Amino acid sequence: MKFIFSLILLLSINVQSEPLAKRVHITTGQWPPYIDQSKEHQGCVASLIKDVFALYGIETRFVFMPWERAYQDGMKSEFIGSAYWYFSEQRSEDYIYTKHAITQEVSRFYHLKSLPLKYHTYTDLKPYTLLLNKGLTYPKDLLTSINNHNIKTIEATYANKNFPLILRKRADVMIMDENTAKVYKHSLSASQKAMLATQKKPAYIKRGFLLINKQHKQYAELFNKGLYALLEDEEYLSQYEQHCSKVNNLR
Repeated sequence: MKFIFSLILLLSINVQSEPLAKRVHITTGQWPPYIDQSKEHQGCVASLIKDVFALYGIETRFVFMPWERAYQDGMKSEFIGSAYWYFSEQRSEDYIYTKHAITQEVSRFYHLKSLPLKYHTYTDLKPYTLLLNKGLTYPKDLLTSINNHNIKTIEATYANKNFPLILRKRADVMIMDENTAKVYKHSLSASQKAMLATQKKPAYIKRGFLLINKQHKQYAELFNKGLYALLEDEEYLSQYEQHCSKVNNLR
């Protein structure tokens, strides 16, 4: 009953200053299990975003592309935004951040077991080549350490290439969300998996947000209210946190 009341209240509020489209398009990239083009539901975060806009009778379509392009194209008028991104100052200038995080992700360092890495601080990466992904967000202090300590880096466009690059010794260390890493490890053989090590200390913990195109700002408040109403349903929230990600208290 609490969810039904919230939903009725939500739909009775006029949150838009402009007419709403019956179908919206959002740019995104491959980041399983959260966003996954290979799945019918397109990933658990994609499903959440679709469910929020469906409260208003809006169909959501995701357009997959490399992350760097997804970010740039998300600012074009034909898209209402881009999903989904960690916080950065630059992004807060380019887009409208929705109010509530929809993921909380633990990223870790992965490398071959033969590599004698003992990670305590980012300066421990100095002897190694670090693999980064184009278009993804990295903490400011990590980027500062890379610059200050001349840590060598290479970039990959697609995250599914990360483990193969490590196995072929094209790079020494990679960073990835632990759930995404589990998905990509499924494509490796048992012997390949046995060659890999994971640092126990997280590289960083970040929260993900839907970004709204400033040309379509009415959808930001729409999403904020819809997400709150949707996650008032305790069963929905429980399923989302069990199968996708923890979310911070929205109150």
